[in-house]
Amino acid sequence: MIGEQPAGGGSETVGASTGPAVDAIIEQTRAAINEHGLGEARERIKEGLALAPDNLTLLDLGGFVCFFLGDYVATESYCRRALAIKSDHAYACKGLGLALARQGRVDEGVQSLERAIALAPEWVDSYWDLAVALLEAGRPDEALQTVERGERAVPAEAKRLRALAQTIRTRGRR
Repeated sequence: MIGEQPAGGGSETVGASTGPAVDAIIEQTRAAINEHGLGEARERIKEGLALAPDNLTLLDLGGFVCFFLGDYVATESYCRRALAIKSDHAYACKGLGLALARQGRVDEGVQSLERAIALAPEWVDSYWDLAVALLEAGRPDEALQTVERGERAVPAEAKRLRALAQTIRTRGRR
């Protein structure tokens, strides 16, 4: 949620057809997000899910939008729905972990973020988000260890992760 769009993106569905109407709703949702119209995006997602309740793209977008609206309970719900459809969906594991951590259920959140890392170890966003969640929970040493793991797993992102490590060191001293 804090990181990029869903890993693997696209209009992935399981058990539901994606027709032109749903594809149009997905595009409208993305446009609303890009224009910072999160309330509008949330309405489009509801509309799309009424037509295609198992559409992973819509569920991912729902979790993303609700996270940035600060509705972590709804984020958790969208992510759990996505995981019920596709249990190895790294993006949903990552979103669920963030939602749980923001609700104060940090250990559960860490487990879900670690699962996202295990499912997609080359995807830097999960390391980043785990480190941020740990820092927010007052666990800067663990956050730094996570950044180091990310640097080893995704060397192309080392510079970006080092900047995060510096932030952790600075904030962790407070």
